[in-house]
Amino acid sequence: MRKLLTLISFSFLCSCTTILHSKKTKVNLHAPKNTKIKFKGEEFLVNNDKVSIFPMRAKDSLRFELSNDSITTQFSFPKKTSGNYFLNFFSPYYAGFIIDLTNKKRFTYKKNLKFGIDSTENKFISLNNLPIAFKRNDVFVYTTPLKAMDVFTQPMLTLGAEYFVTNTISLSAEYGTVYTKRLGDKPKLKILKTKGRSFRYELKIYNILGQSRNSRFNNYLGFETRFLRYQFNDENNFRAVNEDIQYFVNIPFGVHKKVDIYNLKYGINYPIGKHFYFDVYTGLGVRVRDIKNIYNSTPPEQDTSFLNDDDDDCYLCFRKNKEQDSGSFFNFTLGFKFGYKFLFFKRL
Repeated sequence: MRKLLTLISFSFLCSCTTILHSKKTKVNLHAPKNTKIKFKGEEFLVNNDKVSIFPMRAKDSLRFELSNDSITTQFSFPKKTSGNYFLNFFSPYYAGFIIDLTNKKRFTYKKNLKFGIDSTENKFISLNNLPIAFKRNDVFVYTTPLKAMDVFTQPMLTLGAEYFVTNTISLSAEYGTVYTKRLGDKPKLKILKTKGRSFRYELKIYNILGQSRNSRFNNYLGFETRFLRYQFNDENNFRAVNEDIQYFVNIPFGVHKKVDIYNLKYGINYPIGKHFYFDVYTGLGVRVRDIKNIYNSTPPEQDTSFLNDDDDDCYLCFRKNKEQDSGSFFNFTLGFKFGYKFLFFKRL
């Protein structure tokens, strides 16, 4: 019983930052080679890319000095509240928030600080507010996760590559293939083997509209073309009448579907570390459908209206798989990509 009371008391008297944080935190300073860093009376020399310092967590700003043979510049960076502080939402009666009001362990500093030299003004400058720029010959490899869960058309696995022909212009190519049957694909008679593929090509121009408020974002305008080719099975559900007796008939048929899409897009590329990134986009355009039905034996004299809301498949009625659904239509796109940036390509 005593141990249980001790454990309960400990949970009330401790906060998340008390448990998870030490008195010091780690900050990596990235600066040109042979830069000297003075911090708290100590001097560090940048031999490769960075030097790590371990300041005490405090309300005060982080201050240090960068110098070389001819330049000396002082810097000051404000403290920030650690994300672990908000884990106190899960503490009993939010007691952790009260404890952390006087706890310096709730503070931290930005983990990575980058610096360069401004040769015009002859001083060190902070590069932390500059966008992570792309370079010619950068290569991204990416996938589109939402395509693997697509309920509107056909779930697909996709893989694409984006290549920068200049520092601000890139070309993309993507291939997708069907890996599973369509959601709600229930016809018992299989007229066609379910298969499909897609091709996407895109031209992007980065930061043509100016830099976004968040310096890590690189925005772009893109022109995208997509070509989708499917074949699958569907059912035609209609009411039949025989001597005043109504009954429902389900007749399976095959579908050959060609879809060409042309979009003008706006997107944001957000890097995660040196290699990974998210690409979030939206756009407007035109969707051109060409649909052919095979072995659709629905008698033309029957009432071919679809089943009412009591039908189990009514939630899929937005699908357009009949020949009369062919034509050109307005298209809206919204999605994201997740990718990896390769750094081993030689800069030209």
